[in-house]
Amino acid sequence: MQNCSFANVWLLQLCDVALKVSGEVVPAHKVILASVSPYFHAMFNDDLAEKSQSEVTLHDVDLAALQLLVDFAYSGHILITEDNVQILLPASSLLQMASVREACCKFLMRQLHPSNCLGIRSFADAHSCKELHRRSHRFALQNFQEVITTEEFLLLPFNEVEQLISSNQLNISSEEKVFHAVLTWVKHDLSDREQHISKLMKHVRLPLVAREFLTTAVDSEALVRKDAECRELLLEAMKYHLLPEQRAALASSRTQQRRPDGARPYLFAVGGGSLFAIHSECECYNPRTDRWMPVAPMLYRRSRSGVTALGRLLYVVGGYDGATDLASVESYNPSLNKWSSVTPMGTKRSCLGICSLDGLLYVCGGYDGASCLSSMERYDPLTGVWSSCPAMATRRRYCRVSALGRYFKNTMKQN
Repeated sequence: MQNCSFANVWLLQLCDVALKVSGEVVPAHKVILASVSPYFHAMFNDDLAEKSQSEVTLHDVDLAALQLLVDFAYSGHILITEDNVQILLPASSLLQMASVREACCKFLMRQLHPSNCLGIRSFADAHSCKELHRRSHRFALQNFQEVITTEEFLLLPFNEVEQLISSNQLNISSEEKVFHAVLTWVKHDLSDREQHISKLMKHVRLPLVAREFLTTAVDSEALVRKDAECRELLLEAMKYHLLPEQRAALASSRTQQRRPDGARPYLFAVGGGSLFAIHSECECYNPRTDRWMPVAPMLYRRSRSGVTALGRLLYVVGGYDGATDLASVESYNPSLNKWSSVTPMGTKRSCLGICSLDGLLYVCGGYDGASCLSSMERYDPLTGVWSSCPAMATRRRYCRVSALGRYFKNTMKQN
């Protein structure tokens, strides 16, 4: 290559430097190069040998990328494509052409996809592109369920797999997905990766998976059964399921729900009634947009019900349907915009107190259609079972309950 496409329009006899790469030459003007590149500015102005040379050999620069960057120095324009971005970014970094480097990073951000985000993250890390690395890592966390099906995930080194699955911002529908992801990665190169099984399993939040999954998929997995640390993790999860009264003592990072980046608090208004009708309609308030929007209606009409969030679900408990007080319960999944029936309480309750603590849902007091109540019961979403708790000393309805530390505070009306 004896000249460049754009520089060719200049009088080549006036060019005062030839940039040599892989035996090929790209002619240019020192003053033009120095005006767009601190790298060339230092080379041609400081007390360096290249200052007086008419031919300068460059190393670790792709010839096609150099040609494009020289054209950019003259024209101020450059076309970045999927075919050239991977040579342009390192070349513009080396030659300190910040505007091109930034444009390459923005181009790659727009190309992020579950099939390539891990590769782009690695590329960004190799070239110290901090914002691109942050964005691609965040994208991988947000789209983890699709990412784990890609070849890029299977080829990740151990430390990068650990970094992903240990994140509290991992976006997954259930911890079962993380368990399967770990096994898939380990079994892809079993002889080399089996040593990492316990280190990865400690980041899987086994206490939060379904009991049936623990007793089947986890307990029957050979890699888990033959590793002492994995067996301890399984035992911890089983204790969490079987001994709800000890959950406070068993609390750890593995018992906490993940909170994906982008998750924000919302306000829900559910059911209710007027003098003439009881409603099942629901609305959701988004504080970021300052707007109310309708969501799926409940399965049953309710007023005077108890409402609380537990895990990733919203629970509506008991209430009054216009004719009778209710023991029925239903939960709302915001990801699916869907209500599902839940095991009913042992007692009909309206105007009840409700609260969640240590992964359990507690209800107390209320009215059963005949009298005010002092009884309390709790629901375990891991088992789907309601169980009785010690009753309050006073009958209450329209009561309010909150958790503070390891205690409940019950206020408002008495009978």
